[in-house]
Amino acid sequence: MVNAYLFDIGNVIIAFDFMKAARKIESLSNCPAEEILARVSTLTDTLEMGKITPEQFYDRTIKMIDYQGDRDFLSASFEDIFELNGPMVEFIEARHAEGIPLHLLSNTNGIHVPFFEKTFEVFDCFDGRIYSHEAGCMKPDPEIYQIVKRTLPLDPATTLYIDDLPANCEAGREAGFLTAQYDLGNHEAFLRDFCPVHNDNVN
Repeated sequence: MVNAYLFDIGNVIIAFDFMKAARKIESLSNCPAEEILARVSTLTDTLEMGKITPEQFYDRTIKMIDYQGDRDFLSASFEDIFELNGPMVEFIEARHAEGIPLHLLSNTNGIHVPFFEKTFEVFDCFDGRIYSHEAGCMKPDPEIYQIVKRTLPLDPATTLYIDDLPANCEAGREAGFLTAQYDLGNHEAFLRDFCPVHNDNVN
């Protein structure tokens, strides 16, 4: 029986595309979009672990790609890389209306959290959240699942954890959660296998 939900964010609630940012700023850099993405990706884990601030990320990015443009344009470009997954939003809003506890567990950072929490109303539906840059560790590190268990008021045995990555799902399962690997392109499969009327099918 599922009594609560724990959601990943990227490619579950919102799709993301870092290339969208790279294409916006490539004309203001000496690097093509693909090279921008490759260079900036070396900073991603450090940012999502909270080891550098957004300001430090931008300082390093400007140097790494020889960015010549406005800093506000750079930050706006890196923020706006998301698109809502409408079917999952409907699922979340329906569970919220039923009073079912909803929580978040995401590898993310101090650039994106303020943006998507302000931009997309669906994030108002959540009761608790664990973000990697605040926790100091990232999925699938077992420690972040222990932080969830210590911090959020949920019972893993009756909580369905939804993530798009197999390694994260496996780590969640090892931590005692029910798990569902989500395919952004096949929401119907999620509804068929894991919606409330089919709770007996969860892993």
